[in-house]
Amino acid sequence: MKAVKTAAKAEGIANIRVQKAGCLGQCERGISCVVYPEGVWYTLSGEENIPELLEHLRSGAIAEGLRMTLED
Repeated sequence: MKAVKTAAKAEGIANIRVQKAGCLGQCERGISCVVYPEGVWYTLSGEENIPELLEHLRSGAIAEGLRMTLED
């Protein structure tokens, strides 16, 4: 969380909020991240995923390689 905040600030990405949450109900899939208002869920394996996440925040392009597959 802290690394995402720091990286977004360094990249000059404005108008985002990184908020810590408890379990989002997808804990078995690893570190969860949801980007709103799109509602796109990501599974992050570590800080190496931050550039792809930031690209979504910057451009709106979904990082398909990180996208979490949600099953009903």
